[in-house]
Amino acid sequence: MSDPTYGGDLSAGTLNDMVMATAYQNFFVDTPKQAWFRAVGAVNPFDGGVLMQEPFVMGRPVGGAAAPGTNFNITQVQQLAAMAFNMRLYSELLMLETFSLDVQNRGEPAKVDLMDLYIENCITATNTDIEVDSYHHGQAATAGFITDDGSLRVNGDAEAMNDGLNNSWDGNVFQNYGSQIRNGAVSSTINSIPFWYGNTDGTGGAVTVEALIQHMIRVRQFHPPDLGIISPTGWGYILGCLQRQQRFVDWGVKADATIPDWQGINFMGTMIYDDIQSPGTQWGVAFPTGITTTSNKTTTFSSASTCTGGTTNPYSVPPSVTVTVGEVLFLYNAHGWKYRPPVSEEFFFGIRRNQVWNNNTNDATIMNTGINIYTPQPRENNHGYGMIG
Repeated sequence: MSDPTYGGDLSAGTLNDMVMATAYQNFFVDTPKQAWFRAVGAVNPFDGGVLMQEPFVMGRPVGGAAAPGTNFNITQVQQLAAMAFNMRLYSELLMLETFSLDVQNRGEPAKVDLMDLYIENCITATNTDIEVDSYHHGQAATAGFITDDGSLRVNGDAEAMNDGLNNSWDGNVFQNYGSQIRNGAVSSTINSIPFWYGNTDGTGGAVTVEALIQHMIRVRQFHPPDLGIISPTGWGYILGCLQRQQRFVDWGVKADATIPDWQGINFMGTMIYDDIQSPGTQWGVAFPTGITTTSNKTTTFSSASTCTGGTTNPYSVPPSVTVTVGEVLFLYNAHGWKYRPPVSEEFFFGIRRNQVWNNNTNDATIMNTGINIYTPQPRENNHGYGMIG
C-alpha cells in the first residue's frame, strides 16, 4: 500500500523544485491611475481634525466700467466658500494560524514567507478596493437622485465630475459635492458637466475624433488635463479611431516620463491609459471571483429629466431616455486631486493583531487604512460615456 501522504518512493524521497522563492501575483493587478497619481504627488497626508475643509472662490466683487463721478451703493459680496470631506476607512481581514506561521513556515524550507505574502496582499487589496470605489461616489442614497449608498466609500469621480443636473456614468445625479450645494449660492463654480459620446436617443455611439476633441475642450477651457483613464475596451476604440485618422503626429502608443513603465495614447497633450479597473461593459470578465465587492460594470439607466443634452446640445446627456453607458473616459488634472491618508501609522496600512480568546493558535488580524479622495476644482476634470465602438 502506498503512503497516503506522498504516494510512493519518489515523492517521499525527492524534494519539489521551486526555482525562485516567489509567489506570482495572479489575483490583483497594478494600474496606471494609481501610478500616475502617486507620481505627481497627489498624496496629501491628513494631520487631524473632524473634516477636511477646502476653501474656493465662488464670486467676485461688484464692479465694471463706470463714468467719472458716479455714486455707488457699495455692499459686501461673499466671494469665498468651502467644501468639506470626512475620513473614510478601509479594512482587510486575516485569520492567522500562528503555529504554521511561526513553527513550520520558517528557515530554509520557507521559500515563500507567508506572513510577508499576507501583508503584501492586504496592501494590494486595499489599493484595489480604493481604486474601484474611486470611480463611484461617497454619498448616501437620495430618493430621485442617488440610487446606491456610498457613504462608506471615498468621495469618487462620479460625484466630483457632475453638475447636479446630468447623470454621471453610474446613473446618479449629485446635487452637492463636499457638502456644498451645486447651482445655489455657489452657482456653477463646482460643476463638471458629464460628456456624452452616444446618440441623442440615448443609444451608444462610436467614438469620433471630433467628439474626443470636444471632450478635451470641455476640460481645457479651465485647465488642460494631463491624465485620461478608460477601460481596455474603450482604449481600443480610441486607438482604432485615431489610427484611421492620423491627423496629429502626437497620436500614438508611447511611454511618458511620469510613469515610464506604462504605455498610453498621447492625445492633445493628455496621456490616455487603459485601466482594467475602469468602468466598462467588460469590467470583471478577466478578474478572479471576489476581487472586490464594488462593481464597475456598465449597463443602462433612465436619464433624468433635468439632463441638458439633445439635438441642439449633442455632447451632453439626453433627458428622459434609456441611456447606454458603454465605456467611460475620465479626464483628470491629476495635480489638483488630493489623496488624504492620515499621518497615524496605525491607520496607514496599519496592523491590528488580536489573539482569539478561545483558540490556542489563531490571531484575528486587521489592516486598517484611512483615506479620502477628492478635488477642490471639479471643473478641471470630466468624464464622458456612451462610447460603444
